[in-house]
Amino acid sequence: MTLQQATPSVVASLAADLRRSSARQRVTCGGTADPRLLRIVDYIDAHLGDCELGEQMICDAFAMSRSTVYRLFQAHGGVARYIRECRAWLAHRHLAREPGCRLTWLLYEVGFASERQFQRAFLAQFGMSPADWRQACRQRARGSLLS
Repeated sequence: MTLQQATPSVVASLAADLRRSSARQRVTCGGTADPRLLRIVDYIDAHLGDCELGEQMICDAFAMSRSTVYRLFQAHGGVARYIRECRAWLAHRHLAREPGCRLTWLLYEVGFASERQFQRAFLAQFGMSPADWRQACRQRARGSLLS
């Protein structure tokens, strides 16, 4: 049994949050976006937990050329960057909700292939390591319990 089979609601519920988030709104550029881009973003949201998710998987799923997919995501830093940022955002949200979560479990759950990849993406996006963020969330949780 894989982690995704064991806890399908973690990525699914966080991905639902992602669809309502500023990360999702970012691709709409003021309310207008290519309908193909919106369909791909929905697909990405649904498959974030899959570490194989990338431009090739998207090209295959939508019968598009790589150049078309790259062009659609060009304004967003590219498809790989968009996926990486979504995964880091999911991890960030999950740690805020569940600060006792193990980082190794979480990095694979949200689709990162390695700890190094996870650390770098998280640090680049949030300016702190996942461990530091988790510690801050733990302290905040302890503080709210004492108040």
